[in-house]
Amino acid sequence: MSKIKVSQSLVADAYDVVAESKKRKDVALRDGSCLYQIQAHFIDNNAILPEAISVVSQLNRAGFKAYIVGGGVRDLIIGEEPKDFDVTTNATPNQICKVVKNCQRRIIGRRFKIVHCVFGQRDSQVIIEVATFRSNEENDSGRVSAGDTGMLTRDNSYGDSIEEDSKRRDYSINALYYSPKSHVIYDFHGGYYDILKGNIDMIGDPQVRIHEDPARIIRAYRFAAKLGFRITDRTMKGFEGNFSLIRNINSSRLFEEVNKFFLSGYGYRSFKILMESGIMKLFLTEHGVVFNSDYFNGFIGESLKRSDMRHRQGKPNMPAFLYAVLLWPLVNSMLNKLRTAPGFVHSSERSLIDLIGAKVIASQMSITNFPNMVQEIIMEIWRLQADLDSGLDGADNADHVLANKFFRAAVDFMRLRAFMDDSLQEACDSWQEDYEVQSTLAVLRRRSRGKSGPGGRNAEADIDRAIEEMEIKNSRRAKEMAKAVEREKALKKEQKKSRRKSKGEKARTRSSKKKAEKSKGRKPSAIDWM
Repeated sequence: MSKIKVSQSLVADAYDVVAESKKRKDVALRDGSCLYQIQAHFIDNNAILPEAISVVSQLNRAGFKAYIVGGGVRDLIIGEEPKDFDVTTNATPNQICKVVKNCQRRIIGRRFKIVHCVFGQRDSQVIIEVATFRSNEENDSGRVSAGDTGMLTRDNSYGDSIEEDSKRRDYSINALYYSPKSHVIYDFHGGYYDILKGNIDMIGDPQVRIHEDPARIIRAYRFAAKLGFRITDRTMKGFEGNFSLIRNINSSRLFEEVNKFFLSGYGYRSFKILMESGIMKLFLTEHGVVFNSDYFNGFIGESLKRSDMRHRQGKPNMPAFLYAVLLWPLVNSMLNKLRTAPGFVHSSERSLIDLIGAKVIASQMSITNFPNMVQEIIMEIWRLQADLDSGLDGADNADHVLANKFFRAAVDFMRLRAFMDDSLQEACDSWQEDYEVQSTLAVLRRRSRGKSGPGGRNAEADIDRAIEEMEIKNSRRAKEMAKAVEREKALKKEQKKSRRKSKGEKARTRSSKKKAEKSKGRKPSAIDWM
């Protein structure tokens, strides 16, 4: 009986929370903000990184206000494991660096300065991003916009309260402030209600906020893909006619935004949403008819399904591989056109890929400016396709291909091509054994690098020996040498057997001649013995 009463009480409390959060949301939309304090005993502080708790505690002890804010709070509410935890405070960046101890502290950012508090060593670092409250008041020194677009190029106007700071955040679901000490969530824009309802709602006037920072459009679609939420009608109206502003985003920043879409485990959902909205074409160099082709949708869609699977398995996904995939339909289309062009002559498939690939990458760089290393890896993956297409036995220099450090990535890429072109499957299969060997070696190397602590050296040495033995045992050259040795042994054995047989036949022949001579009454001559 008591269990039923408790259950009914919880249901009643839940209805009250929903009703109250809806009421506060309506007031926030009408008046600009409305404080709603939520007793968040459902949040377990043990689910929060201890480094984040430490930063908040140190700032509080020094007399500053400090809260955990943003996506970390949102994910705790919906029951997801937060990827990271951000902290906001009324302390300035210089004050943060003086107060927070036991970590490295560095001030970064141009549009708005923040502090990265770095805990731990290189292989196991935890970074807590700490930002000063922002002000919603415009002033000449703090907030500067560029030209007629209204896009902010600097936003260093500091505020005194979380209410001020909340108005500078983009979406209500990311404007929730949590105090680990009091277990209270502070909500000024109906973010708690929007989480309960699965809404993505812009804070303030969507038209103004999007012109300040067009990346807010991208973030809305990313949250829709990641969380399964819907973008509210009022926010969507602000997007209308402003999608082209995405091209005003700094190319290096857009590179990072695209990575978040496609490398975080929900890439395929993101791809479908971006294709439906028409935004996808703003991320890539001009594709023309290629963009809407079955090859484009099938090739990229399958790739993102597989990268999502890798993410769930805890395996890394490289930005270089992502862009090699995103740009390949255009490269492939241009290759096919050149191959069939009347009178066109090229020295090799590899040189043709070099020519077209360099042109496509140069064009893409004006949209998403990726590092030189990423460019080099993309080109190497594409170049290797010319070597892999012939299969292991048909490759001009198989040992050179196998020694390439991007061999496995290139084979993965070829498998995607084989998904769209069955004729490549046989060549893919021929490389499979060497691919599996190199995959095993890569795992052993990662384990070797990750060994630490007491006994770590011995374990590391054992793994190194295992790697060495496996490399010797499984290298293609070693296999060929072993086969050659076996063939030589078999040949020598056969020759020895043949010599024994021949020697026996000669002995039998001499014996029969000796018997014949004796029977005729004469002694055998010297020639008979030779």
